[in-house]
Amino acid sequence: MSRVVITGIGMMVPGGFGEAAARSTVLAGVHQFRPVTRFDTTPFRGKAAAESAFAGSLLELGLRLTQDALDSAGLSNLSGASLALGIQGDYNGLQQYWRGQMTGEHERPSQPKVPVVEFLPAYHLQTIAERYGMSPDGKRLCLNNACIASSNALGIGYELIRQGKADTVLCGGYSLLTEEMFAKFDSGRAFAQDGRVRAFSANRSGMLLGDGGAMLVLEELEHARRRGAIIQAELLGWGLSCDAYHVCQPHPDGEGMALAIERALRSAGRQPDELDYIHAHGTGTPLNDRSETAAIKQALGDAAYRTPVSSTKSVTGHILEGTGALETALSVLAMKDGILPPTVGYEGEDASCDLDYVPNEPRCARLRTVINLNASFGGNNTALVLGHPEGVAG
Repeated sequence: MSRVVITGIGMMVPGGFGEAAARSTVLAGVHQFRPVTRFDTTPFRGKAAAESAFAGSLLELGLRLTQDALDSAGLSNLSGASLALGIQGDYNGLQQYWRGQMTGEHERPSQPKVPVVEFLPAYHLQTIAERYGMSPDGKRLCLNNACIASSNALGIGYELIRQGKADTVLCGGYSLLTEEMFAKFDSGRAFAQDGRVRAFSANRSGMLLGDGGAMLVLEELEHARRRGAIIQAELLGWGLSCDAYHVCQPHPDGEGMALAIERALRSAGRQPDELDYIHAHGTGTPLNDRSETAAIKQALGDAAYRTPVSSTKSVTGHILEGTGALETALSVLAMKDGILPPTVGYEGEDASCDLDYVPNEPRCARLRTVINLNASFGGNNTALVLGHPEGVAG
């Protein structure tokens, strides 16, 4: 079957766009959490998030990331390509629209033609496809299965290429902090009250949200070679699972995540001891980190104790639907630079979290095979195995 490579990446972390911003914050271990300024947090318990300086709409973010990914890949358009997006839609725009309708700030439309369509996920899909000249026969898929949406999109892109149904697939997702989403997580008491994410640490108390996302160009290897593309990484395989344990809690023994890891390794043709780094979902909640550690140990056995694990959400916060794509892009950058991004804010071992979490300081390492893990509500899990581009040299 065809091999799948990554030839283009456009990304935004809370600190800005591109590799330079990711290096100076995520790889350097400089967290981005500040008091929220985008809306009034007086009604909420939580006060902090990793806000960016980006002032555009969610769609504008998607278009910017798409352009950056195409530029990175040396492509001018999406002609002949397919598109897989993992997003939830522009709830900030939708919220502002309905508030305007209710308060009279905006006139009510005389016809039921409502611009709500502009805030829906499929509108992003259609707009990106039309703006960048996608062919009518290109496949267009939109996933909104929460925090694995964009990593699931990457997995689908991988399958389309492996099965000979596409040569090029633009995949990814993105998210911006909104008051509506902030309120949801705050009502569930999910936020760390001290304004820091301390993933896998004994005193971890919760997650925080952030701005960001990524779009990645996946290509069939020979297709990329024929056009002289620079190969940034290989997507070796992936795994998807749903244990359906609970609406919003992970399986305590990590069974679903362990299954996704095992499937990803089998898909990639790799053994547990061949992994050089595990990019964890690592939300910083007591339940997630304990479950994820259990899953890693269940899937990897003794190799779990020899493989570094870290959470970049300790710097960026949780990017929700965009987290899988962004963390895949960060994994590629870590391989490229030979740097293990640290788990920032780590303050000591938890009895149930006893692996090497790369605490607080980045670490140089030779990274040739990396696995990126993501999980979401409803028991959904993904694992993506990435290989260094030297594996496809020649």
